Amino acid sequence: MAHAMTRRARRGLGRWLARGGDAGSARYDYGEIWPAFTGRLARLGDADEVSRELADVVMQASGAVSVAVYLAEAGDLTYRLSAGFGSTTFAPRIEQTSAMADAIRKAATATPMAAESLVDVTTPPLPAAFGVPIRWRATLPGLLVLGPRESGLDYGDDDRRFLVAVSEQVALALAAMRGSEAVPEPRRLETLDRFTAVAMHDLKNAVSALSLLARNATHNFADPEFQRDATTTLSRTVARMSRLLARLASSDVTPPPATTEAIDLQALIIEATSPLAADAKVRLVRELSPVNTVYGDRDALLRVVENLTTNAAEAIDREGTVTVTLAEEQGHAVISVADTGCGIPVEYQQHHLFSPFRSTKQGGWGIGLYQTKQVVENQDGEIRVESVEGHGTTFTVKLPLRADVDSHSLETVR
Repeated sequence: MAHAMTRRARRGLGRWLARGGDAGSARYDYGEIWPAFTGRLARLGDADEVSRELADVVMQASGAVSVAVYLAEAGDLTYRLSAGFGSTTFAPRIEQTSAMADAIRKAATATPMAAESLVDVTTPPLPAAFGVPIRWRATLPGLLVLGPRESGLDYGDDDRRFLVAVSEQVALALAAMRGSEAVPEPRRLETLDRFTAVAMHDLKNAVSALSLLARNATHNFADPEFQRDATTTLSRTVARMSRLLARLASSDVTPPPATTEAIDLQALIIEATSPLAADAKVRLVRELSPVNTVYGDRDALLRVVENLTTNAAEAIDREGTVTVTLAEEQGHAVISVADTGCGIPVEYQQHHLFSPFRSTKQGGWGIGLYQTKQVVENQDGEIRVESVEGHGTTFTVKLPLRADVDSHSLETVR
């Protein structure tokens, strides 16, 4: 991508090279320096290296007394001097609203710069300059500024074509670099780190469920309902752990293929909350109304409910209530998990709640809610939270209902 050219730049440069260029406009043959320039550009590692390469090749090819490259700063309203060569000292920063930047921004192509637009930008003051917008789509990530030529000759149309071609080439390279740098934080979870973190979190939840069952078995094992719930939880947990261990043994870090099937949400919620049913610390309330069919990845949705109910129970310090409801509302199944625990600070809700590797719990991993949000949104749903510190938290998940749909005709949930 770094060495690709826009169609317009390729046409302009091709015409210039076909005509052999302007014999008196440059110290070097643009046709000779272009392949070497593009080859080096493709191997450069950061924006400043690209800027230095651009300034160097333009200065040599054009015969300018000085060349500068300014790059826009992310989240700032200035252009930073990224590279500057020659006998002129350029200001380390210029405002994006400055006269020079404004003149270059408005120019459709390379354009002469009047001396008044260079005030407070160059030392000693240049009598004139030549400006080239480094344009990417509707943005202006950079500016290329050339001082007068040593020869005293003006810049001609052929120079404009070459400088525009160079600037568009550089704009592509910068866009490619910034695209790879601007990777959102959750992308850290898409490689081995993601697999390891999610796998450990799933194992942690499985161990928590088994530990809770073991802790309550002594007092509740004679209860037929507890026996039934415990047997279901044990068999499904063992199956999930076996699949996970098989992936660990094979070093397969790719996510398992998602499935699309009809899901009985009532049965799913009962299964996910069965470890809490006999917990002496938590009073579990299940208010589950019948709803139409939801199609999706059952294992993934089971983890969603497990994550939310586990978090709810862990938010309760001594004793409290976890209430899980299921209802139908305007074509959606609505699952609500409410607790009477400690609540979530407002600042954390606004900035970090669904971010990976952040948690309000001591020793928390910050994986569960991130994973939960991804699963819900991948299944065309949405998740909301309401929380008041000291009073509790309610998570609400809405999933689209698809009645009378052939599950085999649906696309696999990604």
